[in-house]
Amino acid sequence: MTEQTATLEECVNTEIKGETWEVVHYLAMALKADNEGMTEVAQTLRNIAMDEAAHGSRFKYLAGNIGDLKEEIEKMLSGEEQAYEGKHEGVKTAEAAGQKQVASTLHTAAHDEARHASMLRNLLKRYF
Repeated sequence: MTEQTATLEECVNTEIKGETWEVVHYLAMALKADNEGMTEVAQTLRNIAMDEAAHGSRFKYLAGNIGDLKEEIEKMLSGEEQAYEGKHEGVKTAEAAGQKQVASTLHTAAHDEARHASMLRNLLKRYF
């Protein structure tokens, strides 16, 4: 049986997925550290998460996955608007299940998505 070598595209996509997972995991660890009163541990983990985000973004950029900037911002704006709506639906589901913390987190995240959408709209108006 011969071993199949991954293509460069597969390698890059694997790196992007791995780096993305690491960002979320390090940030979740930082939240736990904050909640346990370990501020320095939390900040270190957040710094590592940002390094991992930088790695993933470089791979995505070098792979040519970022097209016309205006079109990319418009696409992200649409996604932020959809995420706002989706998270509000999630709030209802979490509340119905009696999961107040999940509902609260979804509510906060929904408002963050709305803020992100506003920021992107402002960029489009100002620069494009």
